Amino acid sequence: MTIESTPELIVSYKKRYEPADDGLRFQELTFEGNFVGQEPLRDGILGDKVQKQRAKSKVLEKVSKEDVLEDQFTLDELNDLNNYLAWNIWDTLVMRATEGVSGMIPRQEYEILAFMHEFYRWPEIMTMMTDEVGAQGILDIGATARREIGTKINSVHDWSLGAVGFGMGRCGLLALEAIGPDDYIEESNTMLKFMQRIEFGKRQDGYILNSQDRYRCQIHEDDFLQTIISQLEELEPDSPKQSKFTRFNAAAELLSFLDHMDCRLGLGDTGPYELPNGNVLILRDLFVNEPIFHWSDVCDDAGLPHAYTMAIEIDPKALGLQEIRVNDISTTFTRPKNYIPGIVGGAVFAREKWDTPMSEVRNIPIDELDAELPKVQDATFKMYRKVSRMCRRDLIWAGQYVYYVDMILPYLRKSGTYDKACNEYQLWEIDQRVSNYYYDIGKRGFAQEVVPHKIFSGKGYLPFGEGADLRKSKGRWL
Repeated sequence: MTIESTPELIVSYKKRYEPADDGLRFQELTFEGNFVGQEPLRDGILGDKVQKQRAKSKVLEKVSKEDVLEDQFTLDELNDLNNYLAWNIWDTLVMRATEGVSGMIPRQEYEILAFMHEFYRWPEIMTMMTDEVGAQGILDIGATARREIGTKINSVHDWSLGAVGFGMGRCGLLALEAIGPDDYIEESNTMLKFMQRIEFGKRQDGYILNSQDRYRCQIHEDDFLQTIISQLEELEPDSPKQSKFTRFNAAAELLSFLDHMDCRLGLGDTGPYELPNGNVLILRDLFVNEPIFHWSDVCDDAGLPHAYTMAIEIDPKALGLQEIRVNDISTTFTRPKNYIPGIVGGAVFAREKWDTPMSEVRNIPIDELDAELPKVQDATFKMYRKVSRMCRRDLIWAGQYVYYVDMILPYLRKSGTYDKACNEYQLWEIDQRVSNYYYDIGKRGFAQEVVPHKIFSGKGYLPFGEGADLRKSKGRWL
């Protein structure tokens, strides 16, 4: 079956990359945040434009390597990043708001505990990594993503360093009234600077977030990308082969979520890359076996690799593609919404371990996915059975570890400091304050109502006060 194209919409998505274009609206909601009394912000390209216009510093524009290697941000830069991340979190998550609620795993509870834990604990660990490899070394870690697939140095993990650890962590603690707006400024600076360096090293275009570049994450080096493109197989729309490819993608994606306690840290998209024939390519990493989690033993038993990578070729003419976004949580959105009918090519790769050399990453012919799919399904069934037997408290702390450990794990691995973080910094221990918060988050609808409202409205991301001391930490508990 051949999809009929819609000529009036052909290649209109390319207009989104023209400087004067404001993009499409993917949602009707608006964002106010700290811009009280000003025109509310919209989603997408237009929202990014207005944020840049309102910024007091140049930190949201293209920055230089010299800027990134500076030891810290100014107060205006910190507040501009705080405001931008608040909007970016809203822009990214509101369309996925229902994803934060799971009938099986208490996601909202584990998320807020992890947010706060990250804010307290990550700064000293990030400082340790920087001390070990140097500021340039942090940029180099980000740059490794340019020649790898099946790597967790990706948009969602990089974004989480600042948006989650700093942004949502600080927002949660402010909402709990555990800290004030001018507490932990030095630590906030540490987290945002670490994020900036990783992102700058990965992108190498002066931006740090996909939303700053009209939702593009075109990070792979051309010669490396060609090795992927050369292995694409043609997929006739509605053919058994296309169905086999999309079915495997769906099954592996489900397991990647479940192995990460029902969150999207197991998924990472990059792109869109324009191919010589005019089609676009999305590269999707699906992490179906993360060995640091004890529950991943069922994935080991099934013989699954650390990650599958799906190379997905989409025909924009067949869809009448108007806009495509690869947002900062590594997720592809398109208009029209359903791009599956436009998939006309694909390839599947497996990376056995997180550090398997690229020369040893294996291609799995699409016709051989029939042998691979049962392994994914078997692990998924056993994972559901395992998770369903865990009590609520175990599920909450397991999810907390997924956020708190997995979000910083790729950089610990690449810097060679994971063991040091475990042994000398007690990475897997839970800070006593956060342990006590376990009992607070269930009161007065804090996890289900207060925090989501503060996070999604942007009202919880209070600015640092005028004249605040950049050196200030938490000086007293009163």
